[in-house]
Amino acid sequence: METVIIGGGLTGLVAGERLERAGVPTMVFEREADAGGACRSIDADGFVFDYTGHLLHVAQPETEAYLDELGIWQGLVVHRRRAAVVIGGRPTPYPVQINTHGLAPDVRRDCLVGFIRAWARTGADEERNFREWVLERFGEGLAEHFFFPYNRKLYRAEPEELGLDWVGRYVPKPDLEAVVYGALGLHDVKIGYNAVFRYPTSGGIRLLPDRVADRVPDLRTDSEVVRLHLGEHWLELAGGERLAFDTVVSTISLPRLLDMVCDELPSDVAEARRALRWVRVLNIALGVRGPAPVPEHWRYFPDPEVSYYRVGFPSNHGRLAPDGCHTVSVEISFVPGRGDVVAEAAEAETALAGAGLLDPENVEVRQLTMVDPAYVVFDHDRRDAVSMLRAWLRSHDVRLTGRWAEWKYSAMEDAVLDGMAAARRLAEEAG
Repeated sequence: METVIIGGGLTGLVAGERLERAGVPTMVFEREADAGGACRSIDADGFVFDYTGHLLHVAQPETEAYLDELGIWQGLVVHRRRAAVVIGGRPTPYPVQINTHGLAPDVRRDCLVGFIRAWARTGADEERNFREWVLERFGEGLAEHFFFPYNRKLYRAEPEELGLDWVGRYVPKPDLEAVVYGALGLHDVKIGYNAVFRYPTSGGIRLLPDRVADRVPDLRTDSEVVRLHLGEHWLELAGGERLAFDTVVSTISLPRLLDMVCDELPSDVAEARRALRWVRVLNIALGVRGPAPVPEHWRYFPDPEVSYYRVGFPSNHGRLAPDGCHTVSVEISFVPGRGDVVAEAAEAETALAGAGLLDPENVEVRQLTMVDPAYVVFDHDRRDAVSMLRAWLRSHDVRLTGRWAEWKYSAMEDAVLDGMAAARRLAEEAG
């Protein structure tokens, strides 16, 4: 018997590679033909498409050292973020809270006055949800024009349904001076965790998982785990093969893991499983003749009149298209089980054409990919449900690591660090 990792995404690959290096025999099972999970790239007629946006935001020396060890650090190009927010058809640089100068005068007024009023308030009660948090920090204007409609589109939830476990790192709050300067077009400092990113020169983001996968000796692709018996410590593959295990490291989504458990779930565990909420995301990847219509790497779209919440132009930061062509990445969020994907994709392309961002006559390649799950919904039940499920699974020698298993939001660097941390813990226990 040995350690088994379910899921050959980036976290699972790093954990497997590190465990093997530490002398802990490990098998990594991946249901797809290629490892990498959502961190993969598709080749289509000379175009390269990632599974939605994957950019490396490296902040920790440990990550840099690991990427250098893999031999890819020097091949990653550094980019300073070029992003915009489009409100009422008018783009302005991202983040909008310090860049309202490009918006219509009445929208700019609402955002500036609202922020000043929020800044002047004192003695506010502790915020209980995302709605209160936004109003307290940014004011009514930014809330109504950007934060509320954008997050409704992304999470398919009302602002008051969302908790606050996720906001600190990803939603920067500027000071009053920065907001005023931004309204006047005088702000030139980029803020936020994604202000600088790295990306391969060519070939797409798959460079990273492919390089790690080469160092995992017992990686089994096309091997889907379909049943997991916790009491008897065995798992079953789609082909019927059963394998015993000492410890399972799961990097797949928490709902999917629980759904493959064939033991009877205690009532409180089953209830916690039902409490987990998420959205899936349709990624419309287009290969288009001609130069990109805008210079940005991506644009955010909070307005409810269009279905997509983000549109990227990946060939603006990598060689991902033939000469004289560019790529487009369109993202639309869905509640699981709802939505007409084909109709939504067609409507999105029509809206892009109307906005001057796409000429349908020039589309050479069209690739539709559904990422499911794509984003965890951080509602008020999430924290307790995940805590309880983690403890119950651990009592049966199942460890959770990574974005989907831990049911959280995180970036690519976190995927690498999570895999390394999981491997360290297991290696220490193995002794």
